[in-house]
Amino acid sequence: MSNMNNLYSTEVLTPAMRYQQALDSGQFSPDVEQAKAVEALDQVCQDLTQRYKASKKAFRRFRRQHTAQGVYMWGGVGRGKTWLMDQFYESIPFRRKIRMHFHHFMQHVHQELNKLSGQRNPLDIVAEQIYRDAVVICFDEFFVSNVQDAMILSDLFQKLFSRGITLIATSNIEPDGLYKNGIHRDRFVPTIELVKKSCVVLNVDSGVDYRLRVLKQSQLFKHPLNREHEVWIEERFNTLTATQVVSVEPIIINDRTVSTRAHTEDILWCDFSELCLKPRSPADFIEIANTYNTVLVSNVPHLTDQLNDGTRRFIYLVDEFYDRRVKLILTSEDSILHLYQGEKLAFEIERTRSRLLEMQSEDYLHAEHRLAEANLVEQQKLI
Repeated sequence: MSNMNNLYSTEVLTPAMRYQQALDSGQFSPDVEQAKAVEALDQVCQDLTQRYKASKKAFRRFRRQHTAQGVYMWGGVGRGKTWLMDQFYESIPFRRKIRMHFHHFMQHVHQELNKLSGQRNPLDIVAEQIYRDAVVICFDEFFVSNVQDAMILSDLFQKLFSRGITLIATSNIEPDGLYKNGIHRDRFVPTIELVKKSCVVLNVDSGVDYRLRVLKQSQLFKHPLNREHEVWIEERFNTLTATQVVSVEPIIINDRTVSTRAHTEDILWCDFSELCLKPRSPADFIEIANTYNTVLVSNVPHLTDQLNDGTRRFIYLVDEFYDRRVKLILTSEDSILHLYQGEKLAFEIERTRSRLLEMQSEDYLHAEHRLAEANLVEQQKLI
């Protein structure tokens, strides 16, 4: 067991300190709405830290009946929500914490429920497992879109909050807009009210897209689709893999065959049609992002309502690559801003556009490839 005294340091920076550093460096400009969010996150961090120190002195786990108020930050893309949440996460001085993309969390819950099939009260078991791993959960991109997730969350959130778990969440929509027009939404409304009761709800939508403001773009995306850009992406692959062993054989992802243009141990080149127009699940993109630090995608067409399934898979792909800091190179029919020409996924595609723009920035390209968690928590449990 690790030395307990090493699990807490008085030198840990608070969210407010980290935000001030970002202001001083010019990464952010003073923003009233962001400042409110930082103040709320700082208070939660202080409450959780005090609880942690008290429990350590008493040689016991966090007491369930004392719950720190959470924070739900919502607003448009590129407003700094994820960055603020990450600063909060890094400021928490103990290990019983989780930071996950929301759809990763739900995938984990579904997997655990499948394992517990046939047992009594499986959701109680899952909730207890989560509580043993974490007293604070940070969800990025909280968005409920299907009835199965909505019904599971209705029960699961009640169980988690009753155990004293604190929720920090980012979302593009306010709580009252969650699962809007969904099947049996009336059953989900109490969950929305529970989130509002358990969290300070803050709109950080100041109208400033901080991703676009600080970008220094590299030439990673080329359009339109023509011979010149086909040669360009091939040259990119050849340059990146000059000292590696290259194969043109298919790869196996989650027991399914994926045809490739070419690949090495950590670089993959595929056509859009292979990745997005064939049956693929978010789990497939998680596996690809965990295996390859660089992915080249050729021949991305205009994304229309007729290609709705393919567009949704492309959104999943970008979300997963972004979260894992995978380097993405692609050729497409049109520019990022004009690639989508449909209506059905107009809301979701805004996040994709913003992320594709950021994925060309120097800061992103210098970021280290993040491997997926082997299990729900990123580190060992505190006790």
